Amino acid sequence: MLSAPINLAPESSKTLRHWRARLDLSLRESDGRTCFDHCSHEGPLRVQRLFYPEPGGKAHCYLLHPPGGVVLGDELQINVSVRSGEALLTTPAAGRFYTVDDHKEVQRQTVNLKVESGVLEWLPQETILFNGVNAHLDTRIELGASSELAFWDVVVLGRPACGEVFTEGRLKQTLEVHREGHPLLIERLALAAGDRLSQSRMGMQDQSTIGIMVLTGAPGAKIVDQWLASVNSSPNNGQFTVTQRAGLMIARYLGDDAMRCRQGFAQLWCASSEDLRGQAPATPRIWHT
Repeated sequence: MLSAPINLAPESSKTLRHWRARLDLSLRESDGRTCFDHCSHEGPLRVQRLFYPEPGGKAHCYLLHPPGGVVLGDELQINVSVRSGEALLTTPAAGRFYTVDDHKEVQRQTVNLKVESGVLEWLPQETILFNGVNAHLDTRIELGASSELAFWDVVVLGRPACGEVFTEGRLKQTLEVHREGHPLLIERLALAAGDRLSQSRMGMQDQSTIGIMVLTGAPGAKIVDQWLASVNSSPNNGQFTVTQRAGLMIARYLGDDAMRCRQGFAQLWCASSEDLRGQAPATPRIWHT
């Protein structure tokens, strides 16, 4: 891995600048607080100091990618391990994958999350794929015997807010959740702009935003029913669904509103925490700025 951008010299006169960045982060409980156990980085990935906005010592951590987006040939790798304690990780802004000219090159983000013990809440803001990207998004989660997880991932095709439609480009996405080496959830998505999967009723239905949320603890059925009734009250805001399998609660969103998706997932996260732990979590301040 490289700690600074380099100039590659292809046969053509065109110069490419590739960012390859890696962050290795480990957290553990110490003296009633979750603290950094190890933190190292190569390239433009950083973390801020930990925040403690709620009782119990849970740490809030913000992941920073100073370039602000991923371009041709970029590779980001994020490795997070929670050895004990409770940690919430989020991002201060949406991630962006910018338009590329050469679709033989890949823009790649790899996330490896390991929760040996304790609780990890991985709640980043959405990832926006500009028209014309060639993006690979891979996430693998390893859970210990009694560890807990709240996870969401929201992907936006194109830029609906400024009228940009995803008319060209590709996305490959994987999500794997394992507990003690046993797979609980394995999902793969591969689509190209305008293909059958992106347009069909069994696929994206020409919608721009897809989201998934995974919880290891499920709130009561009444709470889930109330949440579904609330978030699906207006069909124009997209559709949320919930399923349960292998000890996981899996919520999904399909629509055209990334903010509505994140807000809906946040409502379920808060309701679940309050039902299972007796108190609602503190939402990161960065979400409100």
